[in-house]
Amino acid sequence: MQHKISVITVVYNDVKGIRQTLESFFSQTCAEKELIVIDGGSQDGTVDVVRKYADRLAYWCSERDGGIYDAMNKGIAHATGEWINILNAGDVYANEATLQQVVDFMAEQGAAADVIYGDSIAVGRDYDQLEKASTDVSLMDYYPIYRHGSSFIRTEVQQQFLYDLSQRARFGYALDWHMIYRVYKAGYRFQKINIPIERYLVEGASSNVYRNFYYNYKVTSEGRFNLRHFLVLAKSSVRYAFSRSWLYRYLKGFGTEVMVNDVLPHLPWRLRRAYLKLLGMRVGKGSFVMKRTYFMAPWHIEIGEGSHINRGCTLDARAGITIGNSVSISHQVNIMTGSHDVRSRRFEGVFEPITIADYAWLGIGCTILKGVHIGKGAVVCAGAVVTKDVPPYAIVGGVPARKIGERPQDLDYHCYWNEPFT
Repeated sequence: MQHKISVITVVYNDVKGIRQTLESFFSQTCAEKELIVIDGGSQDGTVDVVRKYADRLAYWCSERDGGIYDAMNKGIAHATGEWINILNAGDVYANEATLQQVVDFMAEQGAAADVIYGDSIAVGRDYDQLEKASTDVSLMDYYPIYRHGSSFIRTEVQQQFLYDLSQRARFGYALDWHMIYRVYKAGYRFQKINIPIERYLVEGASSNVYRNFYYNYKVTSEGRFNLRHFLVLAKSSVRYAFSRSWLYRYLKGFGTEVMVNDVLPHLPWRLRRAYLKLLGMRVGKGSFVMKRTYFMAPWHIEIGEGSHINRGCTLDARAGITIGNSVSISHQVNIMTGSHDVRSRRFEGVFEPITIADYAWLGIGCTILKGVHIGKGAVVCAGAVVTKDVPPYAIVGGVPARKIGERPQDLDYHCYWNEPFT
């Protein structure tokens, strides 16, 4: 199968985690996939769970090994797909369509890539938090720009760059970053897909941030003292320490809440745009956001060219909002990437990104809920509540929104707006 993905899961004594990881894989709508499970000789019932899925697995074994990276190398040896993804026990995919979205991306844009990577969702005790991967591949001269489990590497490349077990004592749990760095330095091509790939549990040894910084330095300095890399290590450590302080909390609140939602709405767009871009928001040529739009996490917003957002909208971008070209968003539209798990005893936050494709039109007062993709040229009627993906050029309305018509497909316009003081 073209673009077939070999998923490798390694596990040791994690009966709860392996079950949810297997279910996440088999719930994927993508057909071009296989699962390889390498168990390290579990004694807690993990093997019994894996055995129940045995007839659906491409390969599995349960035997003592030399640790997680030895197990990953074993899995790589049995991969038959074009691409390899590592999904550790306990981690799951962002949604049921994740692998299909990746395969579609591979077919359309991934021909020149050797590694495709995306965003991740960190799952804590009472929160989900989007972790955006950088599009600036050159930053890998200093540190990883994505999480290992949120990437897909061509099998021929991965089999050439196995995890170097001889370096375990030196790099510890950063042996995966050591592998990625070697691929990067060898000149292979990395390309980002703008979706979250995996939801991973925030726990374990690799959650020690300062140790992570140190391992990043050890890998990228390649065994020699490097002043520039050492300064990056120092800067990262100081920045992280400051981010945990009460002063940072108040400064961030002032800069991202008071300035963005209280001060900026009174200023012309040129000034608002400059400040929002300073925070990390990306706005294409000719796009315009009118006054009195409420922003949450604007640094996770990307807007294409010639798009227009009217007054009174709410843009909750905590999980990321991507808006294409020539998109028209009417007054008082709510785009909400965040919610809560109503079945959870702890009322945990749940976040999924929203994508609005080119030429879409969102009618006045409609609401777009987490995880929704609005297709190219689609129309959402006034007051509708969208809970599921909207196909390209479909017209939807109602609560919840349902398809009520089709839009012409020969669209050719821009939503420019250049009135002064608006």
